[in-house]
Amino acid sequence: MTERPVVFYNKGQQLNGILHSPVNCDALCPAVAFFHGFTGTKVEPHRIFVKTARELAAIGFYALRFDFRGSGDSEGDFSEMTIGGEVSDAIKSIDVLTAMQGVDPERIGILGLSMGGCVAAFVSGQDNRVKSTVMWAPLSDDPPDRKQEILERSKNTPTPEEIAQLNPNIVGKAFYEELPNISPSKTIQQFTGPLLVIHGSGDETVPVSHGKRYYELMRGRDALTEFEIIDKGDHTFNTVGWEQAVIAKSVAWFQRTLSKEAQG
Repeated sequence: MTERPVVFYNKGQQLNGILHSPVNCDALCPAVAFFHGFTGTKVEPHRIFVKTARELAAIGFYALRFDFRGSGDSEGDFSEMTIGGEVSDAIKSIDVLTAMQGVDPERIGILGLSMGGCVAAFVSGQDNRVKSTVMWAPLSDDPPDRKQEILERSKNTPTPEEIAQLNPNIVGKAFYEELPNISPSKTIQQFTGPLLVIHGSGDETVPVSHGKRYYELMRGRDALTEFEIIDKGDHTFNTVGWEQAVIAKSVAWFQRTLSKEAQG
């Protein structure tokens, strides 16, 4: 396994990532793109993205972790972030993967955490190059409880001093203006590939009802669809046991759904 920095561009801005490459892959290999969460990065808490990418590379996958524009090491300002902008970045990352020597463009998977799961829902429904999707604690627009909370919060604009005390990641006007008009739960229904949703029953950031809603919308399709609940698990699976379970289930899922046999 090798790891190297990857730089690519979208809308004239530089995005920075890390590509994990398998060592033993004589033919074309499958690949997975990772989409981080709101205010997150390509590493994510307790390096769960790093660990998952390395597990995938160890079994013959390419894995691309990157920072959305305005997050982590990438160019841009967080105040300009929108879900639509992150979807655009995510699709660009698939462009990068499918163009790489050694990657099988017919075996592309995506993995998204929290708002990155919401991004994954959009990308799955819009980009037919995606053949398998895993979403961890994904934010949905239906049920609307979290979305309504965010919209209510936007009505009470804090002062710059209050913002600095609370969170230096300032959410801009464009994010709130876009929010009422997007529907990941509708878009994902165009996806025809396998879908795994993993959610912690103790998630207080994005309630488990969000992940369950995606599953309920998708389980009637003629495609493998599963919903895994991590008992008492929090939003980012912050114990060794929760983390190990999530990584193991996700890696096994991609191995199962992106093998040549599965695609054949």
